[in-house]
Amino acid sequence: MILIGADGGGTKTKLAAFEDGIRIAESLAGPLNYRVLPPEEAARNLAEGLDALGIPPDMTAAMGIADPSLDDAPGEDDEAANAFYRILGERLPFPVYARSDVFVTLEGLTRGGPGTLVIAGTGSMGMARNAQGELRVAGGWGRLTGDEGSGYFIAVRGIRAALRAADGLDPPTALTDALLSRFGAASPRALIPILYGDPEPDIAAFAGDVARCAEDGDPAACAILDDAADRLAETAALLVRWADCPTVGIWGSVLLCNRRVRERFEATLRDVCGEAAVTVPSVSAEEAAAEYARACFGSAPAAKTKEKRE
Repeated sequence: MILIGADGGGTKTKLAAFEDGIRIAESLAGPLNYRVLPPEEAARNLAEGLDALGIPPDMTAAMGIADPSLDDAPGEDDEAANAFYRILGERLPFPVYARSDVFVTLEGLTRGGPGTLVIAGTGSMGMARNAQGELRVAGGWGRLTGDEGSGYFIAVRGIRAALRAADGLDPPTALTDALLSRFGAASPRALIPILYGDPEPDIAAFAGDVARCAEDGDPAACAILDDAADRLAETAALLVRWADCPTVGIWGSVLLCNRRVRERFEATLRDVCGEAAVTVPSVSAEEAAAEYARACFGSAPAAKTKEKRE
């Protein structure tokens, strides 16, 4: 039986195929965020990733998706998610099971036990499960109203710092030249039609430039990363206290690849929750998604949509 797992993201999607628990193929695809992209485009990105895997559809039992756009807190009917999964249901001959990326990755970390998981990639979100099996979500409000500590959060604050310095309101910063270089602008004012263009440029990519400026000791960049780390630690501390469990998993490029953010995150969390044990899940998000599909497929093989959340 071949199962496919997808780790959706705001900038890219990782897919992998597993046969009897062994990874037999993997691929990369475009973003899966159907709140920014039209659902049709997000579905097309996923289809291209599936094609790149090279697994015949009739050999696939099911697919699981760690979906960055799903919210595991109860809420109103989700039209964007419904449209996306309706398209998948019409086009794919195998069932698709999806939960939020933080839920799926938490499953991979604790295997259903208590613990906390904080994701910080393009967006950010935290989730915890207590010993009674109850779930609590924090963050994940989206790029315009939250996602504190995420790549988008870091990038936007980096852009603001760069432009304030360009206006002379703040001291000069290396972020200004980095911003012009990132978006190919000849001057700060030339950024306006670029940043507000249609389609919107990849704003979150500037988070990498902020990190490089911080590595070179730029004070403004360092302050932005430290603030991002503190906000992520604040979310983690809230969930650790609620779950009454010291296990804290971290996932996403900001926490896994940015040394300054990770070190400050861990230090701040220790100051607040001395016993917190920060770890990286041993199972990747795409593998956890495939395992989630296996569990769902065994209990409801006829399903062909995202799992209904109570």
